[in-house]
Amino acid sequence: MPDTVRSRSRSNTLHRLLDEMVLAGAGVLFVILGIFSIVPLTSIASVGIGAFLFYTAYSVYRGKHLRESAPNFDVADPPSDDEPYRHAPAVAVDEEEEAWVREREEEKDRWEEPFVPVTAQPQPQRRSEPVKETVTVPAAEYFEEIQRPAMGHAEPQSEFNTLLLKALQIVKEVCFAHSVTFFWVKTETRQLVLEAKVSDSDAFTPERKLPLGSDLISRIGVNGQPQVVNNILPETERDILCYYKNLQEIRSFIGVPVFYAGDQSRQPIAVLAADSKAPDAYGEETFAILSHVSRLISSMLISYTEKYDLFADVKLIEAGMKLKKRTADHPPITAVVNALSEELENLVPWESITVVLYDDAQREWAVASVRVRGNDRFVSPKQLVDVENSVVGRCIRSNSVQSVDLTKNKEMLFNDHERSSDVLKNGTMVVVPVSSGGKGFGAVAVTERRPNAYSKKDVAAMQFLASIIAPEFEITELNTILNEHIAQDELTGTLTRKFFAARLEEELYRATEREEDLSLVFVTVHNLPDVQQRYGDDGRDAALVHVARHLRASVRPYDAVGRYDATTFTVALADTIANDAYLWAEKLRTAIAGSIVAAGRKSFSITVTIGISGASAKMTGAELVKNASHVLELAKKAGGNIVRVF
Repeated sequence: MPDTVRSRSRSNTLHRLLDEMVLAGAGVLFVILGIFSIVPLTSIASVGIGAFLFYTAYSVYRGKHLRESAPNFDVADPPSDDEPYRHAPAVAVDEEEEAWVREREEEKDRWEEPFVPVTAQPQPQRRSEPVKETVTVPAAEYFEEIQRPAMGHAEPQSEFNTLLLKALQIVKEVCFAHSVTFFWVKTETRQLVLEAKVSDSDAFTPERKLPLGSDLISRIGVNGQPQVVNNILPETERDILCYYKNLQEIRSFIGVPVFYAGDQSRQPIAVLAADSKAPDAYGEETFAILSHVSRLISSMLISYTEKYDLFADVKLIEAGMKLKKRTADHPPITAVVNALSEELENLVPWESITVVLYDDAQREWAVASVRVRGNDRFVSPKQLVDVENSVVGRCIRSNSVQSVDLTKNKEMLFNDHERSSDVLKNGTMVVVPVSSGGKGFGAVAVTERRPNAYSKKDVAAMQFLASIIAPEFEITELNTILNEHIAQDELTGTLTRKFFAARLEEELYRATEREEDLSLVFVTVHNLPDVQQRYGDDGRDAALVHVARHLRASVRPYDAVGRYDATTFTVALADTIANDAYLWAEKLRTAIAGSIVAAGRKSFSITVTIGISGASAKMTGAELVKNASHVLELAKKAGGNIVRVF
């Protein structure tokens, strides 16, 4: 085996020497050719190539000579698949040979770079190209679809409450809170009003309104100073936390005031608070978070207050336009009052709406309309109002707005006969005048069960709507004055009230002078408002014309027929006693009940109620009218469609 190794070494050495000699010889040959060449360019190129080859041969020789300094040890070929594995025989090496090998290895290391295996090395990060991580997150994580509340009375407030609740949820998650609350501070009523909450507790108080006291929320609301309390003792928890029904083992609390940026008084309008069951849960970081949220809510309040004011103004304008449209054709006063009440229902909070007007028939101020939620009516239509001693009367006399705290009120509101009602015992009442050009035509009284229920804007809205209908009463009054100078009613062709009264005085004087009898007959259309509601204004007018036609056809040329008011006619029967007048009236009632009223394409039947009063000696026209009017009211109360004699 050693002989084989030495033989291979000598053979390799001979081959390497031949390679070096070939390179060196070629280099020498090129140099000689360059020296003896007559062409300058060829000479220079040949000398350069020859020098390069010679230098290469020298470099190869030097490097190989250094590597050959270390002896080569051949390794046995690996066994073939069909040959069993065999161990290489041990080779005996003396100490001098080992020293010589180590010396050659050290010399080799000095000339050759050590072999470094190629492995994956982390690349250094460059400042200009930072490492970026791409994280895939669903888009739904970034937004939540919020259901917009339907357009209603408090739509902007609903939007504010939705955003406020979202803000409280964020505070709860960031601060790891047990409960997060938002309370309004009502200093005028000494109350805390819970607006929104996010809580893990099932023992949160069901009360929305809490009295201002010595608890932490009340202190912040009164003093305007934030409060941070850690390590709350169980025995003091119920005293300082007012919004739990029972013990919750709360250990930490933080609360900050919320101010309205436009308020110059710098008084808190609300309190934002959070609590936790962990001790020492809140510090400066939590206070900074709640302060930012408090300022955010304050900004939201400004925005939504402006939006709510704009929304309220739009609703008020719409209500005014509707009311003007409904009264454009100058409908009866009853229709005007109903239109006003309906628009007020949609515009302001209410428990009752009462309209008071001057009653021409009674010649007194009386209740024209009453609307109450439920059936708890405290006054009735046609009921007189004590103008001198009541709150409503003071509004009419002074032509000014009257506001009453019903809880503390001791004054008369309408009259002595007003029934004791819960509507008039709790809450707020506002009375606004119905006036035009400084002249009062009535009043509108609106009540609500909540104290301080009406803001200045609410009162202004009531006044605005009342001012819209006031010209209708002015027009009615002007028409009344005009009719006093017109002898004949335009619709029915009968005498107007003023001229009939003058004619009645003449007939009374003639009857007294001639010692003749005289009877006054009042004829009214039964349930005319129902006819108008079913068949409209045309049906109402057709019914009145129908009755007037029957009256004129039934009387003698020297009898007088007039129109007393919107539903009633008067007939003066000369030289006729009350019994004969009864027979005449019964015949008239039967004829009208058996006839058909035509109103365009519609037809219907009507009935009349009749009251009769005979004149006595020295009786005035006013007394005769009073007697006939009284017996007519008795006939109406008896069910109508009958004839009664005084």
